[in-house]
Amino acid sequence: MNRIYKMDCHPEFIEGWQIRFSKKNNNVLTKLNMKVIFFFSFLFLSGINNLYAQEDGFKQVQDINKAETELAKLSENTQSIQSKFVQEKHLSFLTENIISKGEFSFQSPNQLRWEYSEPFEYIIVFNDKNIYIKDENKISTFDTESNKMFAEINNMMIGSIQGDLFTDRERFDVKYYENANQYLLELDPKLPEMKSMLKTIKIYIDKSDISVAKIKMIESSDDYTSIDFTDKKLNQPIDNEKFNLK
Repeated sequence: MNRIYKMDCHPEFIEGWQIRFSKKNNNVLTKLNMKVIFFFSFLFLSGINNLYAQEDGFKQVQDINKAETELAKLSENTQSIQSKFVQEKHLSFLTENIISKGEFSFQSPNQLRWEYSEPFEYIIVFNDKNIYIKDENKISTFDTESNKMFAEINNMMIGSIQGDLFTDRERFDVKYYENANQYLLELDPKLPEMKSMLKTIKIYIDKSDISVAKIKMIESSDDYTSIDFTDKKLNQPIDNEKFNLK
């Protein structure tokens, strides 16, 4: 399993990325090795068509205004998050799903840290306009302002966690579902460039504390990524050094 992460990407997967980004982002493809490209695609851009339908156990929200009022608390409630996460990745060319684990930290307004501990150690930090990646003892730094792909990834993840993404009606159509314990928001991209990569984003929000419990990214291929957040600690102080890699 380690080889999937630590070696170069599957050739067909890389070819798709080159078609999408090479014309506008030649500088990225020359700066990033295949391992880093695979990390971003692995984490954020994935999907499965049969998950696009309404999920079992959830029904359409009848009172949208009430739900929106409740969900507006997400931004207020989410000044910082610390949690463990379990990530499951399905790739069509693999016979088994890839499971990875680690710790996640978020601090408003724009600091994220993903620290993978299994099956290998790997850290990625979004800090304002910079991205830091630590692989073994090597640290790489990238600027989101100079790269549209990185900026979009940053916006999607922070928007999903803090609730800004599903209020962006210019970029997404939003469907509201719920069960006894959670809201489920399905975000369908409107912009052609984003639609070419993502079919929908699913955000599961616990009603008990109005915090994100799970995120699914869904693309047009038969692949998907789901990230479950567990043991959440909300609005507790986080040392700023956590968002600076040295």
